[in-house]
Amino acid sequence: MRHVKHSVAVLITEGSQILAIRRPDDDDELPGIWGLPAGTARGSEGPQDVVERIGREKLGVTLVPLRRLASGFQDRAKYRLEMELWEVLMDGIPKYVEWRWASLDLLRPGMDAGSLCCELAIKKQSRVS
Repeated sequence: MRHVKHSVAVLITEGSQILAIRRPDDDDELPGIWGLPAGTARGSEGPQDVVERIGREKLGVTLVPLRRLASGFQDRAKYRLEMELWEVLMDGIPKYVEWRWASLDLLRPGMDAGSLCCELAIKKQSRVS
């Protein structure tokens, strides 16, 4: 049986734009792509715990989970990725190295490269519009 990673991606909006972050160039799976802030559950953490940790540890802000928007899975070479996309509110200004407010179109190259968070966000948005 293959290892399963339970992950959460967060969708933070300001008007019609989303907060996107750029993965480091030395990322082992998707180097340099723009995507959503995300994290993998540790121990007994639930999705809302992961959302709060993404805010605290990755972005340096406070994130408040509002609701789960979508979920999906992807089989990767070494594991199965199961991900939930959460709508969240953000208090503070991100301290992440490379981030920006952008249209959802910025996530299309990431989706094409195999990013599950990008795919979930784009598919969710296309059902809403």
